[in-house]
Amino acid sequence: MMRSSIKKLAMAAGIVLAAALPAKAQGEPPIRIGVPLPLTGGLAGAGTQLLWGIQYAAGEVNAQGGLLGRKLELIVEDTKGESNTSATVAAKLGGQDKVDAVVGGFGSTSDFALLSAIQRYNTIFIHPGSSSVRLEESFGKNPWYFHVYIWDYHRQKAAVNFFKSVPGLKTVAIAYEDKLYGTDGSKFTQKFAKEAGLDVVMNEPFRAGSPDFSPILNRVKALDPDVLFVIGYSGDNLQIARQAQQLAIKPKLLVTQGAGEKRSDYGAAGDGVVVLDLWSSKQKTPGLAEWVRKADAARGGEVVSTAVQGYAAMQTLIDAAKAAGKWDRDAIIAKLAGSEFSTPYGKVKYEPSDLGGLHQLITEKTMIAVQYQANDGFEVVWPAEKAAAPLRYPAR
Repeated sequence: MMRSSIKKLAMAAGIVLAAALPAKAQGEPPIRIGVPLPLTGGLAGAGTQLLWGIQYAAGEVNAQGGLLGRKLELIVEDTKGESNTSATVAAKLGGQDKVDAVVGGFGSTSDFALLSAIQRYNTIFIHPGSSSVRLEESFGKNPWYFHVYIWDYHRQKAAVNFFKSVPGLKTVAIAYEDKLYGTDGSKFTQKFAKEAGLDVVMNEPFRAGSPDFSPILNRVKALDPDVLFVIGYSGDNLQIARQAQQLAIKPKLLVTQGAGEKRSDYGAAGDGVVVLDLWSSKQKTPGLAEWVRKADAARGGEVVSTAVQGYAAMQTLIDAAKAAGKWDRDAIIAKLAGSEFSTPYGKVKYEPSDLGGLHQLITEKTMIAVQYQANDGFEVVWPAEKAAAPLRYPAR
């Protein structure tokens, strides 16, 4: 029952827009895009945001007559953020559904299983989420693999560069998710922090979805570091901020990595929290304000950074297919690899990454720090050229 409801919800936009297609487009076989994402379970918050961005980009092109005169059909599957389920989903999309491309994936551990299973089909794979370098090292050299989101070292370079920009910040406490996502993030944070002369005074793992973070927070209280850096998924980030408020534990600065949560999700617990992210609706990018206005209206609320990852992933595939002039796998791969794309991030292109990946869209150069401030506000506070307000430090 739940699976059926998820798929009905995920396909609703595409079904409505199909009626708007011209008769010719409706008569042609659809271009089928597999969309494997965690839509239930601990990673569902980010998964549903990514899905909305993918749907929005597909809906735009369907409303304009389809892609290359054909409807885009999204085959949405729930990976649940689980490795076994992800492998089963990959086999279905590649073997049974025989999709023309895949746009999806979130959660480094489950995505390793997803990609391990789907690589036998050599399907074009646009990957909007997941950052573990194990994925880059294992799949990044494949010509069919395109990665939108940053790799761990991009984010951790940005994090340490942000820490260095804060006058007087010298000590860092790290709390990290204990699987691929968090362990790689912790490793790179420690490496770059040491190179920058920062002192890592705590490096504590936790299980994603943990209900109780009080042992970690009480240790933070005793250590009193200049910053508590949380490397977790959306639910973990929210729970740590909420429990810190409940326990009256006030780190000088609480920094998280954006994973799909919104300012409104935190409520008062978010006051002073800094989120390292790829994108903000308030950043200065040509044409962005109009895109945000339309996207917010379509969403019926705030469009967050994770949704933009999904949108950019789908948009680059659509634009590459248009440039190729036909749905031809090799021609589309060539256009994906050699084109510059106008996106909500600005003008970007897939380029080689640090550890040998062929196609990487976003790096640390794109990243920003957003601070949630009182009265449900948020401001870009770093880097200086993108900042709209000064950082409040100590924040709590």
